[in-house]
Amino acid sequence: MSEMSLHPWHLHGHEFWVLGYGEGKFEEGDERKLNLRNPPLRNTVVVFPYGWSALRFRADNPGVWAFHCHIEGHFEMGMGVVFAEGVEHVKGIPRDAMGCGLTRNI
Repeated sequence: MSEMSLHPWHLHGHEFWVLGYGEGKFEEGDERKLNLRNPPLRNTVVVFPYGWSALRFRADNPGVWAFHCHIEGHFEMGMGVVFAEGVEHVKGIPRDAMGCGLTRNI
């Protein structure tokens, strides 16, 4: 696997606005380059090798949501995170959802 691979990051449970991206580290002054007026709405963004992407999303969907690189090998190496959002508002799993068919009575 090349260290120069692109990284398609995908967020479950949300869409986000892509405000900007760049090479290297996000530096002081980079915030002036961000598109706060009409950024594109996506659920996946490509992050360039050794680069950054600035995103904005509304945390309005309680749950536990994965945000990860869609290249399986990268995900397995740790390129992923989980957002636990408003979990105090998430109801328990319904009893009848715990099994189906032959597994329901186990």
